[in-house]
Amino acid sequence: MCSNGLNARGAGFSLIELVTVMVILAAISALAAPRFVHHDATVPAQADQLGRIIRHAQALAMSQGRPLTVDIQSASSYAITDGATPTPSTIRDPSGQLQAFALQNGVTLAGADLEFDSLGRPISGSNLVTTTLNWTLSGGSNTATVNVQAVTGFVSVAP
Repeated sequence: MCSNGLNARGAGFSLIELVTVMVILAAISALAAPRFVHHDATVPAQADQLGRIIRHAQALAMSQGRPLTVDIQSASSYAITDGATPTPSTIRDPSGQLQAFALQNGVTLAGADLEFDSLGRPISGSNLVTTTLNWTLSGGSNTATVNVQAVTGFVSVAP
């Protein structure tokens, strides 16, 4: 017996007690974690994604040395295609990912297709685009705009 009246065995936690507490905490965190997951389904987040996809299409066109198109396939989907007529083919990026995307949570997209030449410049037919191109994403009462500057192809997103 120790001088303070406790035996040496009662001064800490046993391994079984520690493991039990850890299992209970793991179970509680597994139930609570999905509540804190960030969902990129808001209009500004999806507009930001469209802006990144446009930049990616521009970079792919330059790296592959060929024209590529951001093809608005419907009000809720778009893809990076080779721009071939009458049926463009959706391309894969260097990692093998098919470059087709769908909007979520009822967000809709309005705008026209955008083609980049092999130098990453926005073109219409064989001519450089001379005016800013715009796409509008809408969902509920929220809207966001994605703009591509003429000649340079600089992409900006305004929520």
